[in-house]
Amino acid sequence: MPVREPLSDAEVEALASAYGENHDPVPQTEWHPDLNKTQQQIFDDASRFILGYGEKGSGKTIGFAHKLTRHAYEEENALVMIIAPSIRTGAEGIWHDLDTLVLPQWEEGIGLEYTASKLDPNTKDRHRWIRNRFGGWSKILLISIPYAAAVQTRIKGPAPSHVYVDELTQCEGVEYFRYPAAQLGRRRGISGPQQFCASCNPEGPSHWVYKQFFEDILDDKGKRDSRYKVYHVPIKENTKRLPEGYVENLESILKADPVEWRRLIEGEWVDRPSGEALFRDYYAPELHKKGDELKGSGLIPKVGHPIIIGYDLGQVYSAVTFLQMIPTKRGNIWTVFDEVDYLGERHLYKRLCQQIIQRMDYWNQKLETDFHYEHITDSSAINQWHPGGEGSYDSWDFERYSDGRIKMIGCPKGQGSVEARVRLLSGKLFQDEFYVSAQCPNALDMLMKLEADKKDPTKPKRSRYIHKFDSVTYPIFKLELNGQAHAPRARDVRANLIHCGIS
Repeated sequence: MPVREPLSDAEVEALASAYGENHDPVPQTEWHPDLNKTQQQIFDDASRFILGYGEKGSGKTIGFAHKLTRHAYEEENALVMIIAPSIRTGAEGIWHDLDTLVLPQWEEGIGLEYTASKLDPNTKDRHRWIRNRFGGWSKILLISIPYAAAVQTRIKGPAPSHVYVDELTQCEGVEYFRYPAAQLGRRRGISGPQQFCASCNPEGPSHWVYKQFFEDILDDKGKRDSRYKVYHVPIKENTKRLPEGYVENLESILKADPVEWRRLIEGEWVDRPSGEALFRDYYAPELHKKGDELKGSGLIPKVGHPIIIGYDLGQVYSAVTFLQMIPTKRGNIWTVFDEVDYLGERHLYKRLCQQIIQRMDYWNQKLETDFHYEHITDSSAINQWHPGGEGSYDSWDFERYSDGRIKMIGCPKGQGSVEARVRLLSGKLFQDEFYVSAQCPNALDMLMKLEADKKDPTKPKRSRYIHKFDSVTYPIFKLELNGQAHAPRARDVRANLIHCGIS
């Protein structure tokens, strides 16, 4: 690659501002980048929303990098926005591919001009300019957004003409699709399609990406929305660009694991715990998940037993889980049947409190009874003063907002309490004494995806899933190890299990 003097930001901005003048575009050439079959299909696809998925090494990112480069080159006023869930993912993923593989190929093929990459020292965003075929400049911008709650704020203003999200299944919520996609179509001077594109490794059918691109786009007759296109990018199409023996070695490693084989080789979306999942040796979806999320079936609370609500509260992450403890001759059976969660979305306690009250009233009315409710949180919500605003304890706020209906009791915390809650839930899963409704996706995700801490595998890793873990285990820890207030004894074990849909 020839050495070029980088343009100053002022120079590029001045050149870019030339949009609107009469430029004569360079005629389209017959040159095309070197792409495999599926990469070419993605490259040529004009659909509004495109998802490409496959194993690492399949070449999916390269295909999309060529696609966004073409958009930047062919449009007079293009702004390509690349979104990554972390700084490292963006810098070591598609941005590295652009630097080392894609842009040099376009430079050799058509003489493409582009500036050096610039790093914003404050935001850590990166950008560069590409000279388009009109003689002006198009911009490629890379931003990292680690939290779903920050997506709307971070992308506000730029009006991109093309959006690409790297590692979409690592992004924690549908906000990574919804807000960027809503920005498209506003940029002036764009004659071609303005598209939302994304790539990822396949996860399970419970993941929001699967729901967005495979389920939610179906009409009443099961026909797909024609604006959405999904591609499985097979790794075997990319063998010439991989080290010799890479695919064979991968297949030999996965041969003994049929689930991972289906997910990473055949491209199926299959749920399973990751290799570091805290409960992978105990949680079995086919056993512990009850009901069908698509059919709207799941567990319901048993009349005559209290409903226990577990809380883990915060301004951005709040997890609220509805449980029951059903005493039987073989031990206490715990069921999770409802939830109200904000996992990465800023919210007001008053609104959360209203939603909890609504769910309490719903179950009372549905089963025509007046359940006794226990509200259990961690001790800090009871005894830790928050000075912000008027100042308060979390427990005070909820009691005030609920007109006294929510009165919290604290679960003890201290050295060893987190490990004890891990062991307790693991034991309940192992003994088949813990079940979750199919209508509680966040609780199911926690069991599937909560990872062990690398330094101390007896503890959970800090992540969005730990809040759900806390809201589930505070009540179990409190009532199993510290007394069973308001927990009546069941005489007929079989009847209890049948009523809850467990047997």
